[in-house]
Amino acid sequence: MYLLLVMFVWCFFAYKFIRWESVKEQYPTVLFFIVINMTYNMLYYQHTLWAFRGVTIDWLNHTIINLAFTFFICPAALIIYLQRLPHTKRKMAIYMAVWVVFFSVLETLFAHKGMYVYGNGWGGWYNIWLNLVLFIVLTVHYRKPYFAISLSLLGAIIFFLLFPIPLEQLK
Repeated sequence: MYLLLVMFVWCFFAYKFIRWESVKEQYPTVLFFIVINMTYNMLYYQHTLWAFRGVTIDWLNHTIINLAFTFFICPAALIIYLQRLPHTKRKMAIYMAVWVVFFSVLETLFAHKGMYVYGNGWGGWYNIWLNLVLFIVLTVHYRKPYFAISLSLLGAIIFFLLFPIPLEQLK
């Protein structure tokens, strides 16, 4: 039931804080995030680095929880983040740091409750770095999409070198 609570909270945040008339400006970056997340989940399906775990209902698994995060929770959070992005570099760095800390703390709390698990060499500290890189790339994508795609490809290569997928585990 945690998932329903989290979805409800983010739906409330979306209702309260999103300027719906300008969502089309953030929409490409939301789609970019969805592609990145779904690509990770497809490539690392048999070699999971991190995963959600349902603790309240038996059938609530990583796939269902991740779909809720990918298509409801994270898009709402990302739109709120992008719509309030400051213009000065100093304010932007502070703003981004707050969001990175926020999501890192949430993930840590979920991990502590057993709702977020790690494997294959991944650990909680890596999430902080991943969140930082993700927010940087998403911010760049919002302003310069083609440059962000180039950065992402380079980042993906580095990620795959650091956390290789055994070829026999690919579908």
